[in-house]
Amino acid sequence: MQYIIYCDESVKNGEYYSNFYGGALVRSIHLQEVKTVLENKISELNINGEVKWQKVTANYLEKYKSLVDTVFGLIKQDKIKIRIMFTHNAFIPVGLTKEQRDNEYFLLYYQFFKHAFGLKYSNSTKEPISI
Repeated sequence: MQYIIYCDESVKNGEYYSNFYGGALVRSIHLQEVKTVLENKISELNINGEVKWQKVTANYLEKYKSLVDTVFGLIKQDKIKIRIMFTHNAFIPVGLTKEQRDNEYFLLYYQFFKHAFGLKYSNSTKEPISI
């Protein structure tokens, strides 16, 4: 078994929340099906380029909603697991070293991977699993 995790981040410094890290985990046994379903939906909707909520216009709103419904359908079928991590700006870290501030991106991604998908609980068998 192999887990494939697609990740992206956005909004480093938002008004209320910052450091958004998102990920989609797909098991290797579902990878081709998930890719085909999403590629077909994007083609059907005639969406070109990266899908981002910032790019939504009145003309594309229904297309984006339809694509999200497709993703939620895959989640409901347990073909994709979605996780999102972010920080609340009310909690300001104190006592960080320069090295920690310089490596914030990598340190936060590490915490995201470590905790978001419950990987340490994902293998109740002796079968090898890779990410």
